[in-house]
Amino acid sequence: MLLTVLFTIYANVKVENATDGRIYIYADSISHNKVALLLGTNPLNKWGRPNSYFINRINTAAELYHAGKVDFIIASGDNRTRQYDEPTAMHDSLIAHGVPEDRIILDFAGFRTLDSVVRAKEVFGCDSLTIISQSDHNARALYLAEANGIEAIAISAPLNAGRWTRIRLALREWLSRDKMMLDIWFGKQPHFLGEKIKIPDIMPQRSYATTEGMTMKIVLPEYIKNPMDSIVVEFTNSRDIEGLTGEWFRIEKLSASGQWKELPFDRTYENADGTINIVFNAVGWVIFPGRPFRITVNPWFYDKGWNAGTYRLAKIFSYPPYPCLTPSDTAYVEFQVR
Repeated sequence: MLLTVLFTIYANVKVENATDGRIYIYADSISHNKVALLLGTNPLNKWGRPNSYFINRINTAAELYHAGKVDFIIASGDNRTRQYDEPTAMHDSLIAHGVPEDRIILDFAGFRTLDSVVRAKEVFGCDSLTIISQSDHNARALYLAEANGIEAIAISAPLNAGRWTRIRLALREWLSRDKMMLDIWFGKQPHFLGEKIKIPDIMPQRSYATTEGMTMKIVLPEYIKNPMDSIVVEFTNSRDIEGLTGEWFRIEKLSASGQWKELPFDRTYENADGTINIVFNAVGWVIFPGRPFRITVNPWFYDKGWNAGTYRLAKIFSYPPYPCLTPSDTAYVEFQVR
C-alpha cells in the first residue's frame, strides 16, 4: 500500500511538472496548430442525460476552430460496438456547431488516451497537436504526447461537476496516471495502427478588422500561388444588424521593415499621365447577421510577379446608419504566397 501511494505521488508530480504552462483556458491565448486532437467521452452520462464533459469539449473545439487556432480536428474515441460510437457523436455535434465536415477527421480506434495520442502521430502524421479535454485529462495526454515525441499544448474545456464528482474523478485520474507511467515504461502500443492517413495542408490566415462584428477569411484557393486569377473571400457578421460591403479592395505585402505596402500596378493599364485605369462598380452587398457571404476578388490590375512572402487583402465595410458620415471600417485577412 505504501509503495502504491508513493508511486501515485511520484506519477502525479511528474505529470504536473512536465505539463506546467502548456494548458490553456481561453482560445485567444493559445497559439495556432494545424491539428487539434479532441479526446472522446460518452455523449450521455450514467443517467442517460447529456454529458456536460462531452458538451463542453465540443463547445471548446468549435470555439478553437472558429477562432482560427486549428485547421483540422481529429475526433478520436471508442467505437468498440455499433451501439457505442464516440467519434460519430463528436462529428455530428461539431457540424452542428458550424465546423465544416471536411475539417473533421474521425479516429474510431481511440479506445484509450494512449491510443488516441500515439495514433495521432503514427497514423495521422502529427508532430504537433492541440489537445482538447478537461484539465486533469489534458495533463496526462500532454505527458503521453511528450513521451512519444509530439510537441503539444492543450486547452481545457470547462468542468461542470459537483464537489464529490470532482473528487471521484480526481482519484480516478491519479490511478490512470499510474497506469500511464507503467504503459510508457513497458512500451505499451495502441490496439490498432494501420495505414497512414495524410492530413492536407491549409494556407495559414489571420483575420482582423478595425471594428468588432465583421470577419473575413479566404475560402478559395487553398494555396495562393503565382500567377493567381482570383480569391474567394467569406464575410461573417456577428452583430445583430446588417452590414454592407462593396467591390473595392486593396492587396498589400509586408516589407522587410515590417510595413504594409500596396502591390505595384500592372504597367499595361497605365495612362500617359501615369494614372491607372482602375474602376470599381458602385454596388453594395448586404451582409446579414449570422449568414456567411462570399465574394470573388479579381486582382487583375496588380503586377503579376508576386514573390513569396506575407500579404493581406483589405476590404471596406460599414454598419448603419446610412449614408455613413464617418469613414468606413476595413476588414483584413493575411495570407502567405509560396
